[in-house]
Amino acid sequence: MPAALALLDGGHAELDRERADIRRALGAFETVVGAPAASVPVPRRAARIGEVAALVGVRTSQLRLWEVRGLLRPTRSPGAGYRVYDEAELRAAQVVALLRRGAYPFEIITAVLDELRTTGSPQRVRAELARREQELHRRSLRRLRASAALYDYLREREPLGMP
Repeated sequence: MPAALALLDGGHAELDRERADIRRALGAFETVVGAPAASVPVPRRAARIGEVAALVGVRTSQLRLWEVRGLLRPTRSPGAGYRVYDEAELRAAQVVALLRRGAYPFEIITAVLDELRTTGSPQRVRAELARREQELHRRSLRRLRASAALYDYLREREPLGMP
């Protein structure tokens, strides 16, 4: 019985973690959408890493780290292989910098960037997060019903040891 209860508790804890992740992702997304448009001048041509670092207000080493983590996807210039950031990647760097300043973890930043890159629309990102929240709600209710059924079953089988 203790092992079964531990599994049940673990399942509920996982749902709680997912719910917290959705809340954090939505909070991060709202931070990005609600932030005033940066008054960073957008270069007319693709920018190299030093220029992007200066525009965003971070070190080049941070941009490289964010690239290694998959947050940024600069292209490489032919020949020299320099990192080259187009307008979309400059905006992604601004988003990452904003969210890191807000102490958001990399997992949440990745989720926000993925949604923005996939949908391109703030309304669609909100709708997707709301859809995930509803699915989590349904899963939570199913788990609650299963827990109640398990409790009833165990109470019938072991009436003396159960409240």
